[in-house]
Amino acid sequence: WLGDNRLSGRIPAELGRLTNLAALVLWGNRLSGEIPPILGNLSGLTVLSLSGNDLSGEIPPELGRLGNLVELWLEDNRLSGEIPQELGQLGNLLELGLRGNRLSGCLPANLQEQLDLDQSLLSGIAFC
Repeated sequence: WLGDNRLSGRIPAELGRLTNLAALVLWGNRLSGEIPPILGNLSGLTVLSLSGNDLSGEIPPELGRLGNLVELWLEDNRLSGEIPQELGQLGNLLELGLRGNRLSGCLPANLQEQLDLDQSLLSGIAFC
């Protein structure tokens, strides 16, 4: 839990080696660059919170491998591109925040059944 600690720079790819990590909370820092795809190796992760940084690029489809993920918070960054359909593989996901980015496309329809979505967390994102 390293939220709101004025951390800056890129998210280190080495975090992808912490396979027993249960939560990665980095919200409200000054992190920039892309989300490292290797974070998809964190199979024990239940919470991934990267909100309120300056992250850019696309959401890595590898995040769809985080089968234990319950919460995914990516809002208020500069993420762009299509929402990866691999997120539809997150069968335990209950909370998802994508608002405040430049995302396009749609969320996998099966997520609609799982999530009790506050539409403000998605801002214009539809299900497909």
